[in-house]
Amino acid sequence: MIYIFSFTIIYTFIRQREKILSKKRNLALYLLLSVSGLALGIVYLLNPYLPSITTVMEKYMK
Repeated sequence: MIYIFSFTIIYTFIRQREKILSKKRNLALYLLLSVSGLALGIVYLLNPYLPSITTVMEKYMK
């Protein structure tokens, strides 16, 4: 799944390059979301039985 996500990130960057690079805000947001998505994918690959973010939040909000 992480390979498909990586391919999608690269494909989106190639297709929307002008729009992403036109403003620093767009580039920063694109990089932030891409890096956070890849980081979550790597964490899942390392330990797929980790509780999800929603499970952890639900536990502490009760």
